[in-house]
Amino acid sequence: MAMNSLKNTQEGIFRIEDARPEDVGAMIDIKKARWLEIYPNEKHGITAEDLSAIDWHNPADLARRRKELTENKNKHTWVLKNDKGDVVGFCKVTKSDVLGEINAMYTAPGFEGKGLGKKLMEKSLEWLGPDSDVKLKVVVYNTHAIDFYKKFGFQKTENKVDYGGTQLQSGKEIPRIEMRRQHGS
Repeated sequence: MAMNSLKNTQEGIFRIEDARPEDVGAMIDIKKARWLEIYPNEKHGITAEDLSAIDWHNPADLARRRKELTENKNKHTWVLKNDKGDVVGFCKVTKSDVLGEINAMYTAPGFEGKGLGKKLMEKSLEWLGPDSDVKLKVVVYNTHAIDFYKKFGFQKTENKVDYGGTQLQSGKEIPRIEMRRQHGS
């Protein structure tokens, strides 16, 4: 088990490790829990029913995600584990020659506000390197995440976000914006 860093909080010791194929199920469970907590939004017509109807554990998607962890050298995923070895957060990034991207970053419910997301972001930006711009997509009404990213130098752009990701049963799309961090920020 490659231990990349430790974070000691009042709740215990947390490790950031390279994600392994066996971590994928826990990562999906965290993402689902956070989506159900954060993303229902009456104004935008996003319902908990829509989010619950997503096939979160689709076998083909899980297999693709497991394979991606071991075969794609331009992508990297870290998990955050507690002192019992449970996955309590994760971050997935992509690197190209000119641009890095934070693809996903989540901590499990109850683990927010402990500095753990900060550790994941620092690890991600370190891996992406100081010489490339970094972008991410964030839900337009997730002000907590937007404020978090601003602390790392990310700013909203006017770039149109075409999200070809999770299709909701209602046909609605979760509205996102792009944020960018210029190299050296």
